[in-house]
Amino acid sequence: MRKWFIFVILLLFNFFLIYGINQANILMFNNNFMIYVHPKEEIEEEPKESTQEEEDEILDTDYNGESIDKIASRIDKYYAKTPLEGHGEHIARTSIRKSVNPYLIGAIIMESTSCKHECSIIFQECNNVSKMKGEPGCFGGNYKNYSSVNDAITDLVNYISKEFYTPEMQSPYKMYKSYGKTSAWAFKVTNYMDAIKRAK
Repeated sequence: MRKWFIFVILLLFNFFLIYGINQANILMFNNNFMIYVHPKEEIEEEPKESTQEEEDEILDTDYNGESIDKIASRIDKYYAKTPLEGHGEHIARTSIRKSVNPYLIGAIIMESTSCKHECSIIFQECNNVSKMKGEPGCFGGNYKNYSSVNDAITDLVNYISKEFYTPEMQSPYKMYKSYGKTSAWAFKVTNYMDAIKRAK
């Protein structure tokens, strides 16, 4: 008798359990009950520093409508038969990347090194293209010593970009006082700029 009683209780329990589940499903279906699962938040990755090659790919490849190759070619043609020949591309590419007039850089380098005649001792001994001062000093002097000509060019471009950061400021006649030069320097640099632009 006791076994039958337990059996009946279990049967009733299962009946009401199944009935309850069915009623719950009907209620959810009739009321369009939806369970929303929030997607896992995506963790933003920190931007990676771009490599030199990636920077070259995204670099705006012209300056005032002229391509880097064309500007580099003009600079190298003007530098022809001097130790500066072959550095035109580095001047053009580095200048444009820093929003600096590449013709201004090319002209400052020519005025500072005097390589159209005989390159200055500072250039020959220290790879210094702009008479930049600083450490490490060159053979005991105040002028900065560079491991390569391209390093010196990059340093000059960075300096101009920082101190004369707009096209208007990068005019030799507007910048010569702040640059520590004279109007005669501005005259020479302007002439060199014009000569480089005409080089073909």
